[in-house]
Amino acid sequence: MARPKKDDSRDTRRDILDRSLELFANHGFTGSSMRDIAKAVGVRESALYHHFPNKNAILTTVLEESGPGAVNGLMTGDVVRIIESMGPQQFLNTMGEAVVALWATDRERHLLRLIMAEWPRLKEAGLFDPQKQIMSVRVRIGSVFSALADKGLIRRVDPVTAALRFMGPLMMIRILHLADLSRPPDVDAMRADLLRHLDSFWDSVKLEAPPLKGKRR
Repeated sequence: MARPKKDDSRDTRRDILDRSLELFANHGFTGSSMRDIAKAVGVRESALYHHFPNKNAILTTVLEESGPGAVNGLMTGDVVRIIESMGPQQFLNTMGEAVVALWATDRERHLLRLIMAEWPRLKEAGLFDPQKQIMSVRVRIGSVFSALADKGLIRRVDPVTAALRFMGPLMMIRILHLADLSRPPDVDAMRADLLRHLDSFWDSVKLEAPPLKGKRR
């Protein structure tokens, strides 16, 4: 049998990750076997091991690419410089649109279902610690707010408080609109809630306009 082309190999790897996450979300991580994954992908079980040594490695890769890992990915690079060039309010709105597009994917919806259903078991098995992941995102976002305040782009805020104020409603919006896998998400309603939150958050951190100077008499 001829060896698969590089592009074919990459597609198979992606299919393994997507089908695995779907199985984990619907049947649980412990309730899904490598045989189940192979059947869902449409390959022999032995073919899975060309890409991943075990089921744990599949889950680890999924979590690195999705959920908090994906949000961290949106915040990598010289974010502060990007915000300086765009302006903080425009960056928030652009970030909001990116988050809506990301969260509305089947991958992110299945991941949310998996985490909500299996959080304690995954943590106990040492496979995933949601609290640690969320804390990592909180620290990253807080450091960005601190840097923006240092540059005079937003008012001086406590980074932990600002990160919590920013992240809390996002988590509520995500659960409200995406936790039910039985129907497609109402993306427009989710976007409206997200933009409403971003507008409110911006009002809490934007610099106050300087008072107009009166004419000398």
